[in-house]
Amino acid sequence: MQTLPLITKRTLIDVKGINGQPIFSYYQQLVSLLQRDPSDRGLPVFFAEPVVNAMRGEVAWVTKLEGPIRGFHELTPDEKLQVSSQINKKCLQVRAIAEKVGASASSSSAYGAQALLAMLATPDALASIFMVGEQLVIAQWGCVPFGDKGGVFDLDAQFSKAFAPGAKVIASENAALASAAVATGSGNWWRWLVLALLTVMLVMGLFHKQWLAVISPGPTLEVENGLRTRIAQLWDKIGDKAGACFPPIARVTPAPAPTLTPVPIPALTPAPAPAPAPAPFSVPAPPATVSSDEIDRRLERSAVTQGKFVNISLAWTDRADLDLLVIEPSGVKISTYDDGVRQSPSGGSLDIDANVCEAMSGCPYRDEPIENISWNQKPPSGRYEVRVALFSANELIQNRRPIPFTVVVSLDGKKSSYEGVINVNDMVCRPDRCRTKTPFSVTSFTIQ
Repeated sequence: MQTLPLITKRTLIDVKGINGQPIFSYYQQLVSLLQRDPSDRGLPVFFAEPVVNAMRGEVAWVTKLEGPIRGFHELTPDEKLQVSSQINKKCLQVRAIAEKVGASASSSSAYGAQALLAMLATPDALASIFMVGEQLVIAQWGCVPFGDKGGVFDLDAQFSKAFAPGAKVIASENAALASAAVATGSGNWWRWLVLALLTVMLVMGLFHKQWLAVISPGPTLEVENGLRTRIAQLWDKIGDKAGACFPPIARVTPAPAPTLTPVPIPALTPAPAPAPAPAPFSVPAPPATVSSDEIDRRLERSAVTQGKFVNISLAWTDRADLDLLVIEPSGVKISTYDDGVRQSPSGGSLDIDANVCEAMSGCPYRDEPIENISWNQKPPSGRYEVRVALFSANELIQNRRPIPFTVVVSLDGKKSSYEGVINVNDMVCRPDRCRTKTPFSVTSFTIQ
């Protein structure tokens, strides 16, 4: 996992909600829906995973992709134009999936369609775009500027406003799609025509001030009113054309069914059973995390004394065997995970190791698991890394579930809290147990 160089302050954004819950709570379900488009395997990783730190009021963004990370402003002009094309295509794909999901009559499918469309919102398109290796990744999705929930903040629209060359690329691609739809005789050609017209008018609306400054300077209010009038006229014409192409279907009263004499039917080989329908979009409660006060209570209950200089605690609410790791500047790893040590020459020690398990399931576990690493003397100067690993899920493969966790770092009495979650697709299962392939990086700190 890599962390994108962007921290979103909760005081600056509002997170869109679905069925009373923030959209971030449904990240894994949304990724599953995005996987329904077999033509683009990169669509699920297009959206970075949010990691909410409620204590600090911040949202960090992580990705499973590997490779160097570059922001939009670090890209070459050609790469920025390629990003414009990718954003346009992926937004169209997400909207198409949302339309298919919403076609079901169930309320859960309606929530799924709403959530997919809500993912396309972003408060600042250019600041949210990153290239990780050769893959495009979007952060700050599902967010709008604080107090401005009524505005339109779709990713492609925001991008077109902020990056003029990108708007031209998007308009050109949509016009080409509309032409292709008409050429193939699609019954929905007029929809593509509407999309192309609206895109062209959007670009005209975005840049009419610059064109007028060069061609014919004049009052912008008159120009805007004229454009609005023209748009209304075009909509009227489109409505007339659509009505002519699709006349209403007359109602026909069905004739009474004739009486038939039963005829014996020979035995037939039964047809294969149809494929099961995809599971509906579910709306579960968000995963539970552990508060800092609860961590202090667990340490006291386990008779663990917190370190005077440095104290790092890991807590979770699951039978799984999570491991806390702290890597010192010298490279010594304090942990029971892999080649770690419980006692470090620097004075650091692993005080408690919870839910020790080396089997697929059935290991004993604590109801309130807690791990702690502490220093009662000042540690050596340098940079310390804090990581979390899953040693064993302590569950059968089919019973695995996400494991939320909280890490609290205390330096000279000043506490910082970090929340994370180990998802099912982060686990690698072997005959003996399910575990994470590599530890998750949580945070780092420096001792002067």
